[in-house]
Amino acid sequence: MIEVKNLKTKYSYGDEFSVASALFENGRISGVIGKNGSGKSTLLKTLAGQRKYEGRILINQKECSEYSSMERAREVAFLPQSVKNLNMDVRTLVEHGRYPYHGNFRRMGEEDEKKVNRALELTHMKSFEKRDLYELSGGERQLAYLSMIIAQDSSMILMDEPTTYMDRIHQDEFFSILRILVKEGKGIVMVCHDIEQCFAYCDKIFLMEDRKLEYAGTPDVFTQNEQIIRRNFGIAMKKSEDEESVYPFVMKK
Repeated sequence: MIEVKNLKTKYSYGDEFSVASALFENGRISGVIGKNGSGKSTLLKTLAGQRKYEGRILINQKECSEYSSMERAREVAFLPQSVKNLNMDVRTLVEHGRYPYHGNFRRMGEEDEKKVNRALELTHMKSFEKRDLYELSGGERQLAYLSMIIAQDSSMILMDEPTTYMDRIHQDEFFSILRILVKEGKGIVMVCHDIEQCFAYCDKIFLMEDRKLEYAGTPDVFTQNEQIIRRNFGIAMKKSEDEESVYPFVMKK
C-alpha cells in the first residue's frame, strides 16, 4: 500500500506538482489518467523514490525516504514508459529483478531461480529466455521487462503506459497477467493513455489535472460525473449497451 499526504515537488522550471491525499491499495489496479503534461509520470517517479519531495509518501506505513534504495525496491517496482534495448538475453534481464535481494556480490540462489522461472512462465516468455532483447518486438520486449518486475516480487508495481508498444493480443495478455498479480495481493499503479482500456481494467481511476490530483473514483463514479472526464478530454464515458463491444465502457460525445 502507498499512502500520499500533502505531497509536493518542483520541476526544474519552477512549476509545482502536488497531491493533497491519495491511497493506492494492494489487490487493486489503479489507473492514472490526464492530459499530456498533467503530471502523471511525475507522480509515478516520485512514488518510486526518484524525485525529492515534501510531504509524506508512506510505503507499507513507512516513509519512502527512510528506505535505502535496495529496501525500497523490495517494496516498490517501477517500469518506466521507455525501456532500454539492452545488450543481453531475456533471462539475464529477468535475473536483474532479483538484485534488491543480493546486490552485486551474491550469486543467484535457489529461491532466486524459482522467482525468475515463475516470472518467465507467467508471462509466457520462457521460450524467449535465450533470445537477445534486440531480437524481440516492442510488445515482446515489454513482456520481458514485466517478467523482470514480477521476479522482483515487490508488493507494489508502478508502470508508465506499459502497453504503448503492444498490439491488441499482447495487451489482452498483459492485463490478464496483471489480474493474476492482483489476485495474489500485489498493488498496481499504472499511467494509462487509452481511456477505454483504463475504464475496462482498472478498479480505481485517479485523474491528474494541471499537475494536481483532482479526482479519484471507480469507473462507475466517473461515468456518473461525466463533466470531469469531458473537461479534460472533450468526451465522456458510458457503459456499453452492445454485448459485442470490446470494452464495457465506451466513449461518447
